Amino acid sequence: MAGTLSAELVRPAKQARSRETRDRLLAAGRELLEGGAFEETHVADIVKNAGCSVGAFYQRFPDKEAFFTVLIETAVAEIAADAKQFAADESRSGAPIQETLTNCMRHWAKIFKKYQRMYQTVLKRTLHGNDSWAPLRELGPLSLKYIIDMLAEKCGQAESVSFRYRASAGFQIVFGTMINATMHKTVLLNLDSEELIAWSSETLRHCILDELPEIVLKHGYTGSLLNTRTR
Repeated sequence: MAGTLSAELVRPAKQARSRETRDRLLAAGRELLEGGAFEETHVADIVKNAGCSVGAFYQRFPDKEAFFTVLIETAVAEIAADAKQFAADESRSGAPIQETLTNCMRHWAKIFKKYQRMYQTVLKRTLHGNDSWAPLRELGPLSLKYIIDMLAEKCGQAESVSFRYRASAGFQIVFGTMINATMHKTVLLNLDSEELIAWSSETLRHCILDELPEIVLKHGYTGSLLNTRTR
């Protein structure tokens, strides 16, 4: 997903030195993004932080927009890799499901906090008609596949399509709350609070383990999904 678009936007780096320059530029861009509004950052700021020339920037990126897209996709790839590693670690753990759900919510709260500036910038740009959200929109299914597979296995629901529906809905609710916390200084359920962890893990537990409302059972599934519903 992200690699495909990045390949179109990053000019080939054929030599090790050229790849190092590209990586320095991306690292500088990430540092500037985390430090403030990316819209106010110029190419001159990026190259100054990277310790290279403007020419070196344009040898690797067509323009600042392409650079920004690659910057976001690089972060998305990191988040997905972290999710895969987390799921692998938890799958080898003998912890009860409630502990696993709490660990899962701690993981995602840390991710949203670590990339808070990125989310803020992308959401603000999206409000102004820029489709910067596209890589993050694709992040959900990519990252959650590993975690939902892990949860399904732990709950004995590896073959249940219904379980994946429930888990996806739960994560949609939880992520909506966490995204809101990245954008605003919330009094309740902020990214630094244990309250957020407790509320999120309980919400996800409810979604994956409790009976679904009749209206969801009636309208929320396709026929094949209903036929595979198990507990």
